[in-house]
Amino acid sequence: RSHARTVVARLVGRAHLARRSLAFDASGARVSPEAVAGAVAELRERGVEVVDSADSDDAARRVALASRDFYWYSPKLKRELRGMKGDALVVARSEADVVNAAGVAARREVPLTPRGAGTGNYGQAVPTRGGIVLDLSPMDQIVSFDARDGIVRAHAGINLARLEEETRKEGWELRQHPSTRRTATLGGFVAGGSTGVGAMVHGGLAEDGAVLGLRVVTAEPSPRTLELRGRDVFPVVHAYGTNGVVTEVEVPLARAQPWWDGAYAFNTLGDAAKFALELGEAPAIVAREVSVHQSPTFARELAHTALGGMLRDVGAGSRHVVLAQMAKPSLGPARRLAKDNDGDVCFEPSRSEDLALGIPLYEYAWNHTTLHALKRDKSVTYLQAAMMPGKALDLVSAVERRYDVDELVQHLEVVRFGGGIGFASLALLRPGTDAEAAVGKVEEVMRWHEENDIPVFNPHTHVLEDGGMKQTDWAQLGFKSGADPNGVLNPGKMRAWEEGKATTEASDPRGSFSAAYRLAQSDGASANKDPNKKPAHPNSTEERTNEETNEESNAAHEASNAAHTTTTRGRKMSRLWSEWTTEDFATADLGDAVAVLPLGATEAHGPHLPLGVDSMHNAALLARALELVRHDVRVLALPPLDIGVSCEHGGFAGTVGITPETAATQWEEIGACVARAGIRKLILYNSHGGNHALAEVVARRLRLKHRMIAALALNLALDVDGCAKSLFPEDELRFGIHGGGLETSVMMHLRPELVDAGKALHFASSANTPRMKGKTLQRHATGFGVKTGWASQDLNPHGVVGDAADASRAKGAKLVESSALGLARLIEEMHATCADEWTGTAPLYPPQGTDEEF
Repeated sequence: RSHARTVVARLVGRAHLARRSLAFDASGARVSPEAVAGAVAELRERGVEVVDSADSDDAARRVALASRDFYWYSPKLKRELRGMKGDALVVARSEADVVNAAGVAARREVPLTPRGAGTGNYGQAVPTRGGIVLDLSPMDQIVSFDARDGIVRAHAGINLARLEEETRKEGWELRQHPSTRRTATLGGFVAGGSTGVGAMVHGGLAEDGAVLGLRVVTAEPSPRTLELRGRDVFPVVHAYGTNGVVTEVEVPLARAQPWWDGAYAFNTLGDAAKFALELGEAPAIVAREVSVHQSPTFARELAHTALGGMLRDVGAGSRHVVLAQMAKPSLGPARRLAKDNDGDVCFEPSRSEDLALGIPLYEYAWNHTTLHALKRDKSVTYLQAAMMPGKALDLVSAVERRYDVDELVQHLEVVRFGGGIGFASLALLRPGTDAEAAVGKVEEVMRWHEENDIPVFNPHTHVLEDGGMKQTDWAQLGFKSGADPNGVLNPGKMRAWEEGKATTEASDPRGSFSAAYRLAQSDGASANKDPNKKPAHPNSTEERTNEETNEESNAAHEASNAAHTTTTRGRKMSRLWSEWTTEDFATADLGDAVAVLPLGATEAHGPHLPLGVDSMHNAALLARALELVRHDVRVLALPPLDIGVSCEHGGFAGTVGITPETAATQWEEIGACVARAGIRKLILYNSHGGNHALAEVVARRLRLKHRMIAALALNLALDVDGCAKSLFPEDELRFGIHGGGLETSVMMHLRPELVDAGKALHFASSANTPRMKGKTLQRHATGFGVKTGWASQDLNPHGVVGDAADASRAKGAKLVESSALGLARLIEEMHATCADEWTGTAPLYPPQGTDEEF
């Protein structure tokens, strides 16, 4: 320890240590805008892709989305971290980008918060002091795969599901993964998580050998690239990116099994817990995941899930349930073991890949249990604690005696602590709807657990050491001081650094991380998959400076961000709904998918344009947007509806329309089908003004009936950076609503052969005359202004309004590209938005006469 103190003093200096306040304020001072602006400018000069929130509203929204994780599981963190966000986003597509970002951040003392998709539950990815968010998810390739001995090395941003899909081709699988496997990344799991499915066999990431090697970039003025192996990885594992940016991870694999899912019901919690432990301990039973759910979990908190319905149908919904993932030869012994403990098999087990439970079994376990419960009751939160081997059953009974199920419902995960089997307790807490009282109640529950020999790993703090899964000894503080001397990496998360002293006097050779229990739900981050990228080749253990890697950055940024479809079962997947098979819909990951329903019209557009204007330019803009959307975003365009609500144009020959009642029914039923497919994000992509008001009503109905994010978007109104305003006068934008300068320009660009330019006149609107100015009563007005119901001939006898004579092909080309880009951004933002959080605010004063969820 004395040597460690000397190292710290030499690296950071006594003055630097003294400068930090002993009264630790996790939030701290926000970085200045000038410092961020300087860092952004330098990074852009170096060819690094940066999204600066100061650039536009769209950029600000993207940075804000990248600054969030699932901290809202906690009522305390929800209050503390809401609104905290970065100032800019660096999209790292190569290690050279990471080196550049780390060097600039260190030199300019701008906070740098590494992240993937931010599925962590403790605010790991939330930048508490602003600065730059570093998105590592585009770094998503397998670097090396030893299929003979079962070792894989991959970039930090690789998606765990995709990684395991590749290793399973050679008969290997991940030893452990979080319940967010379908979205999590390898780097996020190692840096922000701790364990998950597989813990009952392999323990957690704290075990020596769980992580074989890491490649880490330091945050110094001239960053170093370190190769850490063996126990040298532990200062970086589960450190939230506070002492180095992980760019590559090497892990051992396990032999893959064709897993089967089973559910078992018991009349007492004690019997269920005993059965679960015996499953984990039985030498001849091969199991990967076993979880215990106290009654009434599936009758109340998870009653709305597919499994809740299945258990209810067989009369097991109100019993204590054990879920298990096992190899097929273990199903018979498990059935007999359940009978020995007075339990029953709920229904015949099924292959895990068949998704007989509606979703993968692991998505009913670990913190997905909490997520499901939050969908039904936003006041629910959770606990993380350890029930150690040898006394786990007694502790389960003690909790059951102390807490009524209206306060606490036990959820237990079977895990291996060293050589013994115990429980990770992720109990569901019901602390009430009053935020202040809820925080107090949660703290009271945690105190009781600690006082009764159940160590708590606090999920209601974003401070690394306060969570209990990691303490920082002097050696680790020395590592931090050398790797991040200015403290720019994810500041406000490491207490030891802020206070200038270790949080433990112990000197564990594995860095304190492997003290008693190092298990809790681990959430990584989702990846941007680029199938055109070739795997990078790691250097040896030598360190590389910023200058040595600068040459790589230019080549990395020449790769385009053209749209690529996501893949399933080794083949390219279309972005058109009608080109998928029913098997595709049954097996694909649709959790974040976005559906687009094009709403068009077939109606008169004056003497100069064809009737199909709306449908034609809607289809063209959508097709272009699908090319622009990032390849990792799953988006599906439904077949277009080219006949819409055109009653206002019914007086003109050729118009074909349907009634508002018919249209509303049709759109709403299509939305219900989308929800039934498992997609809760829908864009009503509209090109016809007559559809718009009705589509807004339908969007609200879909929100209420299916808890969907139903967004209504008018296609030419999605132009970015004020494109339309720069091309057309204000009066044209306000009154040229049908067949005027905008639509005529677009058609000149898309279908010039269908435009009769000789008949493209200035069709003045009767709503834009001197006698209408200043009056309250208007024929037509934008937004919430007073307006009357009108037919198109009321505005102009030609049935069109606007200055079509001012249209040009060049204007149309710019407007099409800008509007398509706007749609692409909308799709990406919806993909990144959590539907549960978006629709999750409960009314403070709900009606008493209904159980309907609002």
